[in-house]
Amino acid sequence: MMTSRPYDTYEQPSRWERPALASGIVFAVLQIAAIVFAAAFLLSKLPPVGAPLDEWAQALMRIPTMTVSMANYLLLLPVPFFLLFLGGLFGVLRRAEGGSGTLAVSALVAGIAMAMTWPFGILIAGISSSIVADGGDLATAWALDGMAPLSLALSAFPRTVLLVATSLLLLESRLAPRWIGWLGLLLAPVSLIGTGMLLVGDLFPILALGTLIFELWVLALSVSLVRRERTASQPAPQVAAAPRM
Repeated sequence: MMTSRPYDTYEQPSRWERPALASGIVFAVLQIAAIVFAAAFLLSKLPPVGAPLDEWAQALMRIPTMTVSMANYLLLLPVPFFLLFLGGLFGVLRRAEGGSGTLAVSALVAGIAMAMTWPFGILIAGISSSIVADGGDLATAWALDGMAPLSLALSAFPRTVLLVATSLLLLESRLAPRWIGWLGLLLAPVSLIGTGMLLVGDLFPILALGTLIFELWVLALSVSLVRRERTASQPAPQVAAAPRM
């Protein structure tokens, strides 16, 4: 049975902790906006999976190069804000856990690994449009284009660790509403199942759904922690002493 213990306040948080935690809000908003942009102006213009290479290449060439570059850039833009959020989250989790901070360190390392895995896939996938435009080998271009979803599936491994480590500390130390902790634990196996896209491409919808819910989870967690830090930083009201008779 999981027991809860009070949040350890023996160490005062850095004055940069609240801005770092608020970066999670910026990350989630930018990430969701980037996905919407890519879906509306890029993915919707491409043929379905399994279409002939010639049809895929022709559709890709009809998309303006600036649109492809903008979609890739917008998907990369949230990364620094997520890294800042991880720094603030680590400080909160480390104080809450105490001791060697095993779970807090695990969450930090997993978050960094997750944040840097998908961007590399996006950068590699972006080369495919240049290969097609220059008349290069379509099979090579198609393979490189597939690196984006594959790297997203790979990033779901550390995402699972981040979700489990963070959620356990949330539930144990009451850092946030309990539903955020339980949602994180429920989302962890969904993320792990999404990694199966590395073997079975049909699992991509589960991977995409887990990614979207994760971003909403980060948004909810960030808002909750920022509000908690603001409340904790407010001075306690002074109680006037009763007059002596």
